[in-house]
Amino acid sequence: MRYIADLHIHSPFSRATSKTGNLQGLAAWARVKGIHLLGTGDFTHPGWFSQLKEQLEPAEPGFYKLKDEAIPPALSQATPVALPSRFLLTAEISSIYKRHGAVRKVHNLLYVPDFASAERINSVLAGIGNIESDGRPILGLDSRDLLEILLEKAPEGFLVPAHIWTPWFSLFGSRSGFDTIEECYGDLSPHVFALETGLSSDPDMNRLIPPLDRFALISNSDCHSPGKLGREANIFNTGFSFTDLREALKNPLTGGFAATIEFYPEEGKYHCDGHRNCKVCLEPAETRKIGAICPVCGNPLTVGVLHRVMELAERTEPYYPPGSPVVHSLIPLPEVLGEILGAGPATKGVMALYAKVIDRFGSEFALLLDTPVEEINQFSPVLGEAVARIRTGKVIRTPGYDGEFGVIRVFAAGEREALAGQIGLFAGKKTIRPAKKLPRTPLPLESKPLPPADTPKAPRKPNPEQLAAITSTARNILVAAGPGTGKTFTLVARIEHLLTAEHGRAEEMVAITFTNRAAREMQERLSRELGEAARAVFVGTFHAYCLALLRKETPDLLVIGEDERDLYLRKVFPEVSRAEHHILKKQLAGYVDQLNRGTLPAGGALPELLARYLASLAPNKAIDLDLVIPLCVERLSSEPALAGHIIGRATHLFVDEFQDLNHPQYRLVLLLGAQARVFAIGDPNQAIYGFRGSDLTLFQRFRDREGVATLALIRNYRSAPAIIDGAAALIRRNRQSGDTQLIAESTSTARIEWHQAPSAQAEAEWIVRCIEEGLGGTSSLSRYTARRDDQAPPRSFADFAILYRLSQLAEPIAEALHRKGIPFQLVGATPFYLKPGLKSAYHFLLANAADAHLHDHLLLMASLPGIGEATLSRLEQELPMRCPDFYSAALALPLPAGAAQSIAEMGKTLAPFRRAAEHGLALPLAEAMPMLGIDPQGPEAKRLLQLANAFGNDLQGFCEHLRQNAQATAYDERAEAVALMTMHGAKGLEFPVVFLAGIEEEILPCTIANRLSDVEEERRLFYVAMTRAKDRLIVSNAANRTIFNRSAAHRPSRFLREIPASLLNETVQQRGEKGNERQMKLF
Repeated sequence: MRYIADLHIHSPFSRATSKTGNLQGLAAWARVKGIHLLGTGDFTHPGWFSQLKEQLEPAEPGFYKLKDEAIPPALSQATPVALPSRFLLTAEISSIYKRHGAVRKVHNLLYVPDFASAERINSVLAGIGNIESDGRPILGLDSRDLLEILLEKAPEGFLVPAHIWTPWFSLFGSRSGFDTIEECYGDLSPHVFALETGLSSDPDMNRLIPPLDRFALISNSDCHSPGKLGREANIFNTGFSFTDLREALKNPLTGGFAATIEFYPEEGKYHCDGHRNCKVCLEPAETRKIGAICPVCGNPLTVGVLHRVMELAERTEPYYPPGSPVVHSLIPLPEVLGEILGAGPATKGVMALYAKVIDRFGSEFALLLDTPVEEINQFSPVLGEAVARIRTGKVIRTPGYDGEFGVIRVFAAGEREALAGQIGLFAGKKTIRPAKKLPRTPLPLESKPLPPADTPKAPRKPNPEQLAAITSTARNILVAAGPGTGKTFTLVARIEHLLTAEHGRAEEMVAITFTNRAAREMQERLSRELGEAARAVFVGTFHAYCLALLRKETPDLLVIGEDERDLYLRKVFPEVSRAEHHILKKQLAGYVDQLNRGTLPAGGALPELLARYLASLAPNKAIDLDLVIPLCVERLSSEPALAGHIIGRATHLFVDEFQDLNHPQYRLVLLLGAQARVFAIGDPNQAIYGFRGSDLTLFQRFRDREGVATLALIRNYRSAPAIIDGAAALIRRNRQSGDTQLIAESTSTARIEWHQAPSAQAEAEWIVRCIEEGLGGTSSLSRYTARRDDQAPPRSFADFAILYRLSQLAEPIAEALHRKGIPFQLVGATPFYLKPGLKSAYHFLLANAADAHLHDHLLLMASLPGIGEATLSRLEQELPMRCPDFYSAALALPLPAGAAQSIAEMGKTLAPFRRAAEHGLALPLAEAMPMLGIDPQGPEAKRLLQLANAFGNDLQGFCEHLRQNAQATAYDERAEAVALMTMHGAKGLEFPVVFLAGIEEEILPCTIANRLSDVEEERRLFYVAMTRAKDRLIVSNAANRTIFNRSAAHRPSRFLREIPASLLNETVQQRGEKGNERQMKLF
């Protein structure tokens, strides 16, 4: 069967698309154009995916049709031929990520044969990034990994790199692409068998490059409105099914893939080189002569597709093996008619004539491809002449450049005027200009746009200060290490030195960190340097070390953390009221705080409830998480035999972040240091956890101990000099400040940016615009595409961090990022499905999961009618902490009738829900919502349902996704996403570009909501936040902000005036201004 297919379009859920692009509108315009098969586009978007499932039904294998094929006409005065309108499930993914040391921006097309395959892919992608904000989601996902996901979740599907020559967002793009398929897709490259050439290139250009010979070259419209369908398309002559289409593309020389319908490539908006603002358009050879610098403005030119193709070309003439698809270069019919009438293609007169032509010839492609010219002449000799010229390539080309579409004309200027109203004028008076085709001579590849592989780095050598710390023979060493001075490098190098040069034993070395993230980083570095020997070194947090010691005696020790503590208290003390439980928790918190601060009175009596709680732990083989370190220290202090056994095994102790120690941790260091050599490293200027009990004086106390050698690391390898100088000026205001003067190794001349916005919302929008600009735009439609300074280093999402003092400041920023579809990870925030009004749905889903805990069931029960505190208390007391058959066990208990009925009804819904969920989660979840007190039509409920729909029938995967994100308080360094986190959470991290938002009085230093803050510690916190930045530090404040339900005017923080004015670049945004034009220089 011969059929025409346009396999790359977008839905109304994509940015800058027509709202008429619904399925009926697409089908109607497909008939006007003469297209049999359309890609659906955007199946990753939950809203569009729901419409696809609701309105489509299976047709031929792998193709779908409208359930209601009563398609309204696209043109009121035309009746096109009623072709069968079929749809193929497609999506486009925008991947922005780092590979081989460079930022890559690549668009890929996904093709799958059924909804189940699409659901499986959506389920994975929803866990990676935001698939809700744009039909073409922007993900920090490597193209190779995307292909792997497709092959695993949709083995029958295939991937096609999209518009492969677009400068900013494509496989071979001059600004963000690769030089070969293999560089991009690695070991999975053989699974790529087709490439989309895009509007700015044609098969002739691509067939100059021998490595592309094995690929089918497809062409699609990439349209954002139905009227643009078929700008480019494909003609097949094969079976009408997904499998036949795929096999025709896999084997493009067998005749199944018959032809492509092409734009003249010069009409594409990135064909030539140039600057649209300067009206400069150049051919590749001309660009090379002037060094690719604009002769008008002096900035680098945007290198077009033709230039990039010529760089990779190895032939002077295109090569087409026998059986290659035919190439039809056409001009869209509305443009032809507009030229004839001397009007725009979308004007009323042109569209009226367009309707007449469609009504006469059946479809646009029927006219342009198949209808004999003689027959067209009978309708209009001028149109017949135009079609004849188009078919023979006798057209006039004005190429596009730098985002400006080119113009392809059929008639010379004088011809059109002469022909006005005189349709017979062609005879004997043809003045056709020869078609001007730009020369296609291969160019030497002077400089590749991006490195094809990681540049090997020489082994890092320590500087003199680091070397002194690494090789010191002192028994006890304290290193003051400022930010960016190589603290972790030095500590790891010290361990390596002791193991190799001094023949130390790895199993006798203990390295203690403050966070699991720091422990992972240290372990990874040790493994890289030492291989298997690193496994024997203990690397972990204080908690992990002490818990490991305690579990040597009690392997099944139960650790009671915050989530389990309430339930444990109620089970152990059922006779105590909830109010007393609350009192007990406060007593426990106070007791732990006194322990940490070293202020617990010796021999003081404990409150009765607290004493009972502490006494209950050992008999139950349990320990409170907050008491792990104090209890371990107490046992080591009071049990000499135990201490001798443990302490004697550790000969070397390494302690990171020494400035953050509390009293039990310091005592542990001294206990272990009685036998072991101690290497402690930290920075007094970064002591920010006094509110948790950390005591900066302990750093000084250890420094003053006899026999402790004190050293300093002073060379900062992270931040620009202005950042270091500004941070140093700030911290000198503290009475307790370290005396180490940092030396910035960077040569950057950038200053600290300070932006004052009129409101929190304006501040958020400004930050997002800066990120978009720093990325060079996030799509080909972005106003910042091609505007980034070529001298600035390329950026990816993970290069940006937005830090704030209070988590409440994150919401407007997160909303602004979400609206733009920019991937971000919000560290420590409450997800939307845990907010009041939707929480019961979350607990309902978890209760249906295979690994549900008693805690999950009880929280769900608390939302049901008829279940009060008495019933919940009984369930807590009688049922074990892990209860696989909760409902049967609960109903076996003597419960009030109303409670038993609610539990029974809920229990009865589980099995039907799970069965229904096997066919899709969204519908049964929507049906369960009213029982949970949720309106399924509410905006947040719809959002949850759309997210559920993306997971298809994967209940366990959906629950794991919800639970993981509910607890995702830690920064994931692997995520290709903008980081949003508190200043405390950013400790130990670094980013090329850092925004510090909300730098205002009452927020920093924090005195809002009656908080009492240590101003010196708040200043240290700001110091830590500033020194997270490598290249750019941008601070901002809002003149007005609503926080804690209170709207008020805010003044800039006093700390900003403590930074020398010479280091600041200050801008003030007035209300109503967008505030972006003056900031273009930032990147």
